[in-house]
Amino acid sequence: MTPPATATATAAARRPATERPAARPRPAAAPQRAPLRVVAPEGRRRAGGRRITELLALAIVVAALLAVVCAHAMLAVGQVRLSSIQTQLNAEQAVHRQEVAAVASLETPSRIVSQSEQQLHMGTPAQIHQLSSVPLTTPLPAPKLTTPVAAATPATTSPTSATTPTTTAPAGAAG
Repeated sequence: MTPPATATATAAARRPATERPAARPRPAAAPQRAPLRVVAPEGRRRAGGRRITELLALAIVVAALLAVVCAHAMLAVGQVRLSSIQTQLNAEQAVHRQEVAAVASLETPSRIVSQSEQQLHMGTPAQIHQLSSVPLTTPLPAPKLTTPVAAATPATTSPTSATTPTTTAPAGAAG
């Protein structure tokens, strides 16, 4: 614990001015140091190693930036190609829509009827014959063909005799 400040001040005032405070004893003399010398070669090596490290770091940064630029250029080329493909796709979709509309207009029953009456000279039948149903499980007999009459001489053939084969209808098929 330190004495109060007033006590210290009064003690200093009571001392005569010629008295000096006791000097601290000096420590024992330190041993002499060796004289300093210049260490240039080792210092330069460290500086050279530092320069190499700095240059290597700079090269890595430049290479990373170059890689980013190359990747950006490749991305831009891909976007241009994608844009041109998108344009082609839109054009082909427009053509497809036009062709679908053309097919739809060609498939309308009214157009088919009018074209069949005008160009093919077809008309509405006066009477409609319904065909009888035939079971698909029973096989049909093979059609019977008549052989054409062999002409002995061209002079004896008449223009009314046809040489085309005729078929006979199977029994029960007539309706």
